Amino acid sequence: MCGPAIALTVSCRSRLNEPRSATEISAALTQAHPDRGVKTTAVRTTLEGLVAKSQAQRTKQGPSVFYTATAASEAAAAGSQQEAVAG
Repeated sequence: MCGPAIALTVSCRSRLNEPRSATEISAALTQAHPDRGVKTTAVRTTLEGLVAKSQAQRTKQGPSVFYTATAASEAAAAGSQQEAVAG
């Protein structure tokens, strides 16, 4: 079973259709789930895990790092959402 930050970040990957920083993703998750404590470090670690699994891409622009979902990741997220609705 995965931790709350991992579950939230993975569910958020379909929103990574444009480059976003870990801080931006953390802020969006905090706004969407104010009852949960979302830490930027946990989100960043999870995003790096998605990069390692080729489910997200990392882009560096100067000192900043941005993450984008891969096409395969977006298709998997859409499939998961359809299964959840059907099941």
